Amino acid sequence: MATIRRRNGRYHVQIRRKGFPPITGTFSRLTVARRWIASIEADIENKTYIDYSEAETTTLNGLLERYETDILPSKKGKKVEHYRIGTLRQHLGHYCLSDLSLTVIRGYRDTRLKTLSSSSLKRELVILSRILNLASLDWGITLPHGNPVPQLSLPKTDHARTRRLETGEEKRLLQGLEQGSELDHIIQLALETGMRRGEILSLRKEDIDLVNSTLLIRLTKNGEPRTIPLSSVARNVLRAQLSASQWVTEGVIRLHKPSLFSYTPRGLSGAFLRLCRRIGIDDLRFHDLRHEATSRFFEKGLNPIEVATITGHKDTR
Repeated sequence: MATIRRRNGRYHVQIRRKGFPPITGTFSRLTVARRWIASIEADIENKTYIDYSEAETTTLNGLLERYETDILPSKKGKKVEHYRIGTLRQHLGHYCLSDLSLTVIRGYRDTRLKTLSSSSLKRELVILSRILNLASLDWGITLPHGNPVPQLSLPKTDHARTRRLETGEEKRLLQGLEQGSELDHIIQLALETGMRRGEILSLRKEDIDLVNSTLLIRLTKNGEPRTIPLSSVARNVLRAQLSASQWVTEGVIRLHKPSLFSYTPRGLSGAFLRLCRRIGIDDLRFHDLRHEATSRFFEKGLNPIEVATITGHKDTR
């Protein structure tokens, strides 16, 4: 049964059918409202009606809040992802899910590309796509436009960094630090192992096997733990950091931090950047130390599979 009410010059329609939630619509013309009623009722009779009501009443902001509450806390990169969600909320949060068409997402792309690189925008769109898939597949919200993100094209860029340490730069980095400091140990460990920033900062005492000269890396980018060999330099660095991370009370030596290093990821990157500025090294990022270590492995004669086993790279090219 359909009812039509005129209110403030517009026609408000509600269709009620047993087994269906109320279906509502608002129109400026009575003829259009009646055609809409006929179309909906025909779909119901033919069992082809699709209920978009939740998508029409749920904003992307509401979906983002649910994701932040239910999903994000268990994710490894939740701090960075939280920041990107804030950007999505700022630009798209006010849209109802039913209005998130390819045209809308394309407009978001064009706006963001004015101030953002293609690779950075892709990271935001990956989050948006993941959330829309969750809404559709896990949370039972039918989206009229589906997930439009995979249909979106992005400019292709190849800005892969190839920065390596130049002659004398490693010496300048280490001489610019207090010998035996955390940052000193971290830089040496990165150059000896090729570990990522997060992998180094998540190390614990129990991951280190000095007897067998191996290190267990539990928290990796691809989620697969790996065990790597330790050079003599890496072994000495870890031994020194273990000693620095301990204190003695009542004759018992205990670790006073859950992790071997106290830096946060952003704190480490910031400290490394300040060091480079202070000693006059340009265009060097902490992640470049991983590239340097990887190149050195090849120069020592290791084959691609051996290098990938140590560094955790999936692509052995």
